[in-house]
Amino acid sequence: MDFSLNMKQELKLILTQSMKMSLNILEMSSFDLEKYILDESKKNPFVEVQYISHSKKNKSSSDVSPLDFAHQEKNLIDFLEEQIGYLNLSTNQRFLYTFIVNNLNSKGYLNLSVNEIKSLTKFSIKEIKEALKNIKKFEPIGICASNLEECLIIQLHKKNINDIKLEYIIKNLLNEVALGKLEEIGEKVELTKEEILDKLKIIRTLNPIPSRGFYMGEAIRYIIPEAEIIKYENKYILIMNEENTPKIKIKNNSKVETSKTNDYFTSANNLIKCIEKRNETLKKILELILEEQYDYFSMKSVKKALPMKIVAKKLNLHESTVSRAIKNKYIKTERGIERIRDFFILDGQKENIENLIQDIILKENRETPVSDQEITNKLNNLGIKIARRTVSKYRENLGIKSSSKRKMRNMEGK
Repeated sequence: MDFSLNMKQELKLILTQSMKMSLNILEMSSFDLEKYILDESKKNPFVEVQYISHSKKNKSSSDVSPLDFAHQEKNLIDFLEEQIGYLNLSTNQRFLYTFIVNNLNSKGYLNLSVNEIKSLTKFSIKEIKEALKNIKKFEPIGICASNLEECLIIQLHKKNINDIKLEYIIKNLLNEVALGKLEEIGEKVELTKEEILDKLKIIRTLNPIPSRGFYMGEAIRYIIPEAEIIKYENKYILIMNEENTPKIKIKNNSKVETSKTNDYFTSANNLIKCIEKRNETLKKILELILEEQYDYFSMKSVKKALPMKIVAKKLNLHESTVSRAIKNKYIKTERGIERIRDFFILDGQKENIENLIQDIILKENRETPVSDQEITNKLNNLGIKIARRTVSKYRENLGIKSSSKRKMRNMEGK
């Protein structure tokens, strides 16, 4: 029998309650953090919640959008049905409107034609067209469009941009735009190269996916961006969205038992410090992302490779801290609302290829959509060696349907 004594040395990290709170708060989204703060204010008599007055309260009634009042937990369909409720409709009309919004695809487009809706609901063509006309005025702008072209034009009109030549480019020449045939476009619309480039800048500000900004899951939840990147004096800057999170103030409370006063005070003070630390960490990360991905935010290029460990090293943070800080968080840019995690890219080449595929498809002739093999050929001509099955995989990752399902319906039949 072996009676020898074996000694084993172990190093364990014991997390204090304060450290656990800090880690939990770090990975909370603004919405989750707000709920957490409100819960704490009910438990701790020393926690006083103060909301920042929103600038939108100073808007005139004409500037107020239904989107301003959307509850964060409502899914997209609930949000659209709430707007239906604002209209003076009969019971039958309300059924038709509800039927239409419940048949939108994940991007917010309506794949059903007027004739298909007619056969399914027995409403007249006139009633269906009137319903579609009204729904297309809903927020988010571009919702219920039948295709990319209509989606972009709806947004142009909402911006009060009535440019016949720009609309002609969107309706008929996106394929030429994709191929870089600016001279051919110029001849057809009688514009100089500089004028065409100006119009393309406007197109880039439009959102090709109306449902963007809504979490696409079992429930489509409206996303609250943690920050926004805007152009100010010809430079892109980061603005943290401080209105999302209520401020905490420690208040005196003589009603609290003396034996518990210190515990409550310490807990409230720790909560404030943890929130401040969360916000500081997130701001540092976003500032570095803006610096590293500046060309992407300024619409000059696609995202470049940016491993998380590089960001962690530059900020003198642990990689797990960076991962926690960006979890379930989003940022608003000129391109739309995007996941912060998506700016951390290991393979810049894959990201570039996906963007090229998306660009080719978004600018294709919708009556004869490009097949995966045609996309493969285009990429090969650009010097990118890639197999058709890889193109199919990347297209599916982007959430884009096959060419047979992307074919544009005849608008006259609607």
